[in-house]
Amino acid sequence: MNYVDFRKEVIDAGLLNRQYGYYAFKIISSLLTVIVPGFLFLTVSNFWIQLLLIVGITVAILQFAFLGHDAGHMAIFKSDRWNNFFGHIFFELFGGVGYNYWVTRHNEHHANPNHEDEDPDMIFVQSEGMMASKKGIGLFLARRQHWLYFPALSMYAIVFQVRSAVHNIRLKNSAGKWFELVLLLAHLGIFWVLPFFFMAWWKALIFVPLLRLLEGLYFGSVSATNHKGMRVIKKGERLNFVEKQVLTTRNVRNGIIVDFVYGGLNYQIEHHLFPTMPRSNFKKCKELAMRFCRENSLPYVETGVFRSYRIILGELRKIAMSGRQANIQPVELRTSNTV
Repeated sequence: MNYVDFRKEVIDAGLLNRQYGYYAFKIISSLLTVIVPGFLFLTVSNFWIQLLLIVGITVAILQFAFLGHDAGHMAIFKSDRWNNFFGHIFFELFGGVGYNYWVTRHNEHHANPNHEDEDPDMIFVQSEGMMASKKGIGLFLARRQHWLYFPALSMYAIVFQVRSAVHNIRLKNSAGKWFELVLLLAHLGIFWVLPFFFMAWWKALIFVPLLRLLEGLYFGSVSATNHKGMRVIKKGERLNFVEKQVLTTRNVRNGIIVDFVYGGLNYQIEHHLFPTMPRSNFKKCKELAMRFCRENSLPYVETGVFRSYRIILGELRKIAMSGRQANIQPVELRTSNTV
């Protein structure tokens, strides 16, 4: 079966149909899980309770990020306008990340996943070719990337917020640019400034950046399991659409908790083959995708959460060690003639 026939089968099964009931539930439940803990966080005074609430708020904010991801793929509504409108709300108001920046970056990733030169998500060194191009501080960090992995992930949210702000500034004047800017400023006021008016300044100085670090760690840990440690497409290498999407991608074994925590991104193979598919249909598509891969002699890679991290860290360490070994020059032994 080729991809055209596979896609027709998926369409005939109704798996690309919009799932308005599912997304209405996700939006309402996500609102409740950010508003209620947020209100309690600003009104209670116990430090340790506030610390627990920050974790809950982090989970809620990432649920909106997952909704923004789906909207960016036009997976929630039939209308591009409504997908884009809610994508702005989900990403900018709740996540503080520019929707335009994210869509541009994410589309580049889907076009060339795990490509050495063309995938913007290749922030870690995942091939010897990438290692060979590193110099100075970049090389120093690359040789220690397996130790820096989780600290680096924790910076995701801050880096994305800064880069998306810069991206917005560079956009030409338009209603969309100013709509995005207003939402980003609203996020700044709610999540960065408001805490200083409701609690001791030293608490706000702890909790405001902590929320950013937890967001980055959560999002980075979830998204990293999808491609890192999988096949890297080298410069000049040419693969067809299906090969690019399947060979570079890993699923994380599904379950009620995993599906919620990952926001559906654990069905990464199905998502990359059908980016506009509502996430609630991924599980139904899984058997079809497995059969398609089997018939086309393509590996359908799926593993557990902890196993995926062991694979990732092992691969990053292997590349890091290759960078260290490449720098070791053989020593020429010389003998001196004595009279």
